[in-house]
Amino acid sequence: MDDKLCFVQFPHQGEQHGQDVPGWKGWNRGGHKRKFLRRTGKYVVGAKVEVGEVLFWGEWEPESRVQRIENPVPHGPRFIHDPYYVVPESYECLENTDPFVFGEQFHYGVCKQPTFRQLSYLLPGSIIVFGSCKDNEFVLDTLFVVGNRWIDHSTLEDLAGGVSREYKEVTVFPWYENLAKSEACAGASSQTCRLYFGASRDNPVHGMYSFFPCCPYEVNSEGFARPKIEIPQVVNPKKCTGVKYQIDLGLNEMKLLWDEIAEQVKRQGRALGVCAKMPERRIADTKPLAESQRIQTLAGPSSKCSA
Repeated sequence: MDDKLCFVQFPHQGEQHGQDVPGWKGWNRGGHKRKFLRRTGKYVVGAKVEVGEVLFWGEWEPESRVQRIENPVPHGPRFIHDPYYVVPESYECLENTDPFVFGEQFHYGVCKQPTFRQLSYLLPGSIIVFGSCKDNEFVLDTLFVVGNRWIDHSTLEDLAGGVSREYKEVTVFPWYENLAKSEACAGASSQTCRLYFGASRDNPVHGMYSFFPCCPYEVNSEGFARPKIEIPQVVNPKKCTGVKYQIDLGLNEMKLLWDEIAEQVKRQGRALGVCAKMPERRIADTKPLAESQRIQTLAGPSSKCSA
């Protein structure tokens, strides 16, 4: 299969995670869901890059501290999640996090690629809009621009030195452990997937970079509904499964689409989040925690996203 420049509409489950006990959510063992997350990050407002705590929708399947939102807005979040993870003894049945927007650079590396093979053959400048269908509207949580670097992989060893420890433990290890078990049952062999490093604001492709819609954190925030994206020529608001490709576009046309999506996000009152601090890695946990300890913890490993 040939590498192609593609615009990809990537629908994924739009339901949101709650809490397992008051103040805490464990590592997800069911279907993928979204979280409304609080992290220190960088975000673009006008021509400036600001640094501070932000709120945004995204995927984070490991643990999180949870704060209930008392007066949620329509179609908005019911909880705010402060993500972290505990290194598990086994990754069996644990969901992976993909796309991954934490740390120095966005990643997308496995989800749906074995089924929709063109996803493993995207050229730099390709755009993937990750989102969900809600009331016949497509709502966005992550826009991923394929950067100039990737790693083709079919084994753990292929990714041994190419990505962060956190990404391996949160995305790569769960994927490969569960893939090995499913292949053993089916007698199948794994297909090659491609781990993409997203284009960033510091290293864009044709003026485009990856982002997530966000807003600055405020105490007693009511959150926000995911911004809807309306571009009929490339986004089908009723497509809730699979993927949708548009492959007859050049880089200039791709940039026009990127500009339009970014403008729609801004018109709905959101900033463009370009970096989120890596969640804290733990060896052990004290779950469930006492009420006095259920606070938002923003400590984490150092990264270029540090305030």
